Amino acid sequence: MVLVKDIMRKDKIVKVSPSDTIREAVKAMSEENVGSVLVFEGNKLVGIFTERDLVHHLARGGSLDERVANVMTRDVISLRENESAWKAATIMIERGIRHLPVVDDKGNVLGVISIRDALRTFIAGSQWP
Repeated sequence: MVLVKDIMRKDKIVKVSPSDTIREAVKAMSEENVGSVLVFEGNKLVGIFTERDLVHHLARGGSLDERVANVMTRDVISLRENESAWKAATIMIERGIRHLPVVDDKGNVLGVISIRDALRTFIAGSQWP
């Protein structure tokens, strides 16, 4: 069984602050070539800001100069590293989300798994349950 820790990305944890502007978050996403940034207050994960959040915000006439705190997703769904990659993919499909932070028992972020990571794993290895 493939575990989340086997496919999560540890090198692409891009962080912003709730007080950063959406413009700053989008710039970080572009520079790191990722579809989401994790929002931290100090060492605590308080949200996630994604491409979808950006699109919905702009569609409502929002400004890039507003704060990330105003548009981020606050109720972040996360996984533990020893959970199955299949569970991660199932959650993402059922909830319509593309990025999940991976945390330890204390809530510290260890990595991020994307729907692309899961799909790549299942296609490459035909790791269907």
